[in-house]
Amino acid sequence: MLRLCNNYSTLTATAFIMRDLSCPDRWLKFGWFNLQPGECRDIYSGCASAVNRFWYFHAEAIDGSFWAGQFEYCVQDPAFQWCLNRCDPGGYIAGFRELDVNSFCNFTLTLSA
Repeated sequence: MLRLCNNYSTLTATAFIMRDLSCPDRWLKFGWFNLQPGECRDIYSGCASAVNRFWYFHAEAIDGSFWAGQFEYCVQDPAFQWCLNRCDPGGYIAGFRELDVNSFCNFTLTLSA
């Protein structure tokens, strides 16, 4: 299971990238998971490391803070679920951060200051 918790002081929105063999490029990106401060949500119910050791995420808070990385991919507002290289009109580039779940089936990503 992959679980997301918001320990930040404002609402956050998070998108993820995970392995998905049904996509031609073998990766699926999806979002947004909106969480209030103190809220947690299960993002994936299966064994997180069985999908892939590395997941990717991008998160934004309503105060302008963000959690981003060097892996840049197209996302959109509102919710989306696309194979990795898809970008529809109105999409924009967001930097994703690598998340190493190692060999853990159950992993919690906690957003904090």
